[in-house]
Amino acid sequence: DSEWLEQVNNIITRNFTNEKFSVDMLAAEMALSRSNLRRKLKGVTGLAPIDYIRLVRLKSAATLLKEGKHRVNEVCYMVGFSSPSYFAKCFQKQYGCTPAKYKG
Repeated sequence: DSEWLEQVNNIITRNFTNEKFSVDMLAAEMALSRSNLRRKLKGVTGLAPIDYIRLVRLKSAATLLKEGKHRVNEVCYMVGFSSPSYFAKCFQKQYGCTPAKYKG
């Protein structure tokens, strides 16, 4: 399972700059149907594929913000969010503070 999840993470990371990256695209790259991807990912992580994709993006955003080399808006686009306000909303829900506060 950890190797499989690593493969999923690599595909998501490789597609950060593609804001149109979808669950269907992930399923295709994993050579699974959408429902089989959902079943397997939910079993391994407890999350639906779309939520897992968002989580991977947010974790990468947190790492980039801590490095302090990029502005919040830059990080937002770097990890595949197309809207800074949606990014801030998701980030705050995940980490309990705004991206700017997290960056410190």
